[in-house]
Amino acid sequence: MPHQFDKHNTKLTGLILFCSLLAGISSLTNPAGAAETISAKTDTLIKQGIILSIEQSYADAEAIFVAMKRHAPESPAGYFFHAAVLQTRMMDVERYDQEKRFLALVDKTIRLARKQIKKDKRDAWAHFFLGGGYGYLAFYQAKQKKYWNAFQNAQKSVGALEKAVKIDSTLYDAYLGIGSYKYYRSKLSRHLSWLPFVKDERAEGIAMIKLAMTKSRYSRYSAVNGVSWIFVDEARYDEGLQLVESVLADFPDSRVFLWCAAKITKKMQRWREAADYYERILQSFEQQGILSPYNELTCRKNLAMLYRRLEEVEKAEAECAKVSAILADKEIQKKYPQALKEIQQNCAHGSAELAGAE
Repeated sequence: MPHQFDKHNTKLTGLILFCSLLAGISSLTNPAGAAETISAKTDTLIKQGIILSIEQSYADAEAIFVAMKRHAPESPAGYFFHAAVLQTRMMDVERYDQEKRFLALVDKTIRLARKQIKKDKRDAWAHFFLGGGYGYLAFYQAKQKKYWNAFQNAQKSVGALEKAVKIDSTLYDAYLGIGSYKYYRSKLSRHLSWLPFVKDERAEGIAMIKLAMTKSRYSRYSAVNGVSWIFVDEARYDEGLQLVESVLADFPDSRVFLWCAAKITKKMQRWREAADYYERILQSFEQQGILSPYNELTCRKNLAMLYRRLEEVEKAEAECAKVSAILADKEIQKKYPQALKEIQQNCAHGSAELAGAE
């Protein structure tokens, strides 16, 4: 996956985040008439799978959705959620060895959703899954830097979601994807010349995400994550931290929310708290034996800056040494040139902080 050095610091973070939100584990609802599609047992399994994904128990979550596919092979639900687990795991551990399986599941989701729409054009459920499938595809293309293709599929995705909402206005989960799109399209259109200029819909987008956060059936946690990162972007740090901490109270080891808490507390100059969050993230990866060079670099370069702020010079120097050791690998240097530049300019000279640490 091509990166800027920071996990959440790139010109197209918004577009990528929108796509991941839209196609994430949250994107399911129960529109009118869906009782025949989702039984009480299936509903329980979906919720269990979502919780397992938040807790990073990916194998168990995947097993649930594989079973759903076997039980209902003509429904897009199992394929959709299976793809969600693969996407979440790949992004979490920074290992993209399941991309072919992911794309096959996305394709299956789209094909089955279209098949359902042919049977019933007013099937809100089918339009919703179609939008989710296109959202996955847009996410993948943005990751591959195929930004124009990603933008086109993001538009298809939102179009399908808007059709679903037009059919059933109480399909609150759909507001997460639509609201995210409105916010980031408004923001990005002012910075990327190839995006058509649109009116500023950022406030409306935030309101729609909040609606999904409070009223959706499955989207609360994804909506919290999404709006919290928007609050970082808007410098509304207190609001963002309050939301993230509310989820960490239930899921204290969830790296999705630990990353956000670390970023917010650092922005608020609460150096000790930020350092604690980055330490928790690092320890979590180490304990599971899945610490990638990228995630380690991100944690350690931030810890080096934070320890300097706290005047814990020995700890800061130790982190710099560890980062330098990782970057001794020529392949890693090529993959993360910005990290190498930061270490050369800051750690080597004992600067008071790591410039550009995000």
